[in-house]
Amino acid sequence: MGKLISSKGPLFRCYKHAGCDFVERTRIGDALVLCLKSDLRVIDEQFPQHRHSPLFMLFKRFFGHIYPMGQRLWPEDIAVLDAAIAEARAHGKGKELQTHLKHMKRSERSNSTACETLLEGLRRRYSKLLVLRVDFEYFSTYCPGVGFRGQAMTLDEAKAHRDKLLKYLRKGPYGKHLAGYMWKMEYGFEKGYHFHMAIFFDGQRVAKDIVLADVLGRHWQNEVTQGKGMYFNCNKSKEDYERCGIGMVNRMDDVKWSYVEEAMRYLTKVDLYLRFQAGKRTRTFATSSASTGRTKAPPQAPVPTIGMQLRPAI
Repeated sequence: MGKLISSKGPLFRCYKHAGCDFVERTRIGDALVLCLKSDLRVIDEQFPQHRHSPLFMLFKRFFGHIYPMGQRLWPEDIAVLDAAIAEARAHGKGKELQTHLKHMKRSERSNSTACETLLEGLRRRYSKLLVLRVDFEYFSTYCPGVGFRGQAMTLDEAKAHRDKLLKYLRKGPYGKHLAGYMWKMEYGFEKGYHFHMAIFFDGQRVAKDIVLADVLGRHWQNEVTQGKGMYFNCNKSKEDYERCGIGMVNRMDDVKWSYVEEAMRYLTKVDLYLRFQAGKRTRTFATSSASTGRTKAPPQAPVPTIGMQLRPAI
């Protein structure tokens, strides 16, 4: 749609060859015909709690009623297409569309600023940081003839589970060594509500990131959601990342810190095509302060690193 709006001239041309009528298409015309074959109803069903891109809504408004028959375009189809193209171009160059796109990008910049502020504060405060990336989810249910669907979990239930998990992070066995965190809530047709979370601990006090992430994941699964939840421990797959920004990070390691910043960008990114909308006054992204969970006074007794004394910590 972006290319269509900025294009000029006809996308289709009718001509005759050997007594038969044919339609010649430009590259953008080809792409448009391919999009016309999309089932817009299914897209709406797959993403019931998302705000679609203004460009998608533009397509739906002017082309959603056009259904090409078969693989070919016929000369009688061109008049309808040309009219829709002219309307889409005129509307797409107006201020309304550009304003919508700017608002979506502004939200991403706000998230990025909060993320950068947190990371800068953490780097100043801690000589070593243990970085965890865990996805907290719910088990899907299988519906015969339909496939996997997200569990019947309400938004209020998901938010309550998230808050309970955050409380455990701050007040639990390793809360005194929590440096900070950030989370992003999403909704998927097959997964339902789920949370992508980055969690930072004082690397001078705790280690064994894989074990610690599993501890948090099992708490989510068994205690917070009472068996309804599941989790994915990204720290178990560090070798899969060419530029790994999780695990133990030293303050003086500029390269590793650049990888951390890259890894966190996923959490701050606002999808310009499908933006999840949880509802009014419901945040889908947040960060802690850089001092979250950090006590000013040293603990009375040394706390063993994760893995050396796992059972008492749990």
